[in-house]
Amino acid sequence: MGDRWEDARRIESWAGETRVNLIRLAAIIAFYGNHLVQVYLLKDDQAVTGSFHAAVTTVIMAWALEVLALHICLSRRYVPDALKHVATTCDLVLVTALLVIAATPRSMLAVLYFLVIAAAPLRLSLRLVYVTTLGAMAAYILFLGYYKYFVAGLERYAADPERLTRTNQAIFVLALGAAGLLAGQAVRQARRLVEGYFVAADETAES
Repeated sequence: MGDRWEDARRIESWAGETRVNLIRLAAIIAFYGNHLVQVYLLKDDQAVTGSFHAAVTTVIMAWALEVLALHICLSRRYVPDALKHVATTCDLVLVTALLVIAATPRSMLAVLYFLVIAAAPLRLSLRLVYVTTLGAMAAYILFLGYYKYFVAGLERYAADPERLTRTNQAIFVLALGAAGLLAGQAVRQARRLVEGYFVAADETAES
């Protein structure tokens, strides 16, 4: 049964990585397109123009290079086990970079961590799910520390209007953890289906 799962995982892991990369590209186009609309058409938030716009564009270009590099690897069927970990690490770093650019814990960009976690189970790797979840939690906490000590300053942090309460910070981190647990269950369920340990429909009806 273990060989059956490994065979299925080897094939579906490549397919999952391919789908994730396509979704990553679509998300980059959608989110950056929304950013450009805010900058050039609506113009109702001056904070997204100037240096902020230039910094966001730099991050998007780096993300596009990630998509291109992964496409080259996947099109040549070069999918070492480390590839998914490298791709996920890049995603977490770039999401954190956007938060650093935004320079406020109240930025909605923090929800992008959930997208990175949601993409992990498509590679059918429990280890990747755990690494992604812990990585997202650590990256968010590191950003909060960066904001507290380097942006707001320790002396002014308590009175800073942009800071989140510890309760809200804890809720967000716990939500990331819960999302990781759900992602892990998706991988476990897929493995049970492949190995034939699923609950039969007729048995469910009889009970």
